[in-house]
Amino acid sequence: MSDATPRVSVILPAYNAEAVVRRAIDSILAQTMPDFELIVVDDGSEDGTAAVVGEVADPRVRYVRREHAGLPATLNAGLAEARAPVVAVQDADDWSLPDRLERQLGVLDSRPDVAVVGSRMPEVDAEGRELTSRAPFEPGDAYHTLMRFNPISNPSSMYRREVVSRLGGYDTRYGCAPEYDLWLRVSDGHVVIALDDPVAIRTLDGENLSTVRERVCVGDSIRMRLRAMRRRRSLRGIPSVARSAISYSLPTGLKHARRRRRGQGI
Repeated sequence: MSDATPRVSVILPAYNAEAVVRRAIDSILAQTMPDFELIVVDDGSEDGTAAVVGEVADPRVRYVRREHAGLPATLNAGLAEARAPVVAVQDADDWSLPDRLERQLGVLDSRPDVAVVGSRMPEVDAEGRELTSRAPFEPGDAYHTLMRFNPISNPSSMYRREVVSRLGGYDTRYGCAPEYDLWLRVSDGHVVIALDDPVAIRTLDGENLSTVRERVCVGDSIRMRLRAMRRRRSLRGIPSVARSAISYSLPTGLKHARRRRRGQGI
């Protein structure tokens, strides 16, 4: 590992990701902007994840193993390891387009007011077939959008490390989509933007956390917005919280069946 500070630290949280983590790693190593470090944080995997990462012969890749503690704690561990002033996140089961780091870094370099930049994420199934996106999206300044939904998934995000660290990183109370709460907190004092053009691709294979623990995820999102409403002393988020409460009450099987009919996977 070079002593020089890289321009970007990429955090890749991995848990039992033997089958997919190499694709994620390779998508970062193929970036058009080569000045980065890639920190693979293994959250106590019980499969061959460590062996797969160990096969990668690139000095920019670091492997950090921890006892299993869940996604928010794993992300915070990666944040503590990061040396660059800018951090990007790469999920183990997703992958980045080749110009991702270059494009997002260009936004942060040209917009000192922007603390987080993410993008639309097309969705594919485990075989790579394109799905009709089930995640809502709206490009541009996300301040008001975030009170309705999260337009920036963690594996499409790049952010200023100092801003996120000062806010305490990811809240470990939220085991599902902890970035949503983080963007809400960041947007209280900084600009958070979403790019319309994608920089990464999401895989939905039925094993994603948002599917396996869907009710938990919906419940977490409600609590995140209620806390943001209290901080902002605003009622703007009430309609979206009400819709989420209805979703929370619906049987999970019913929602999965509806998504399959719409070509959204489950």
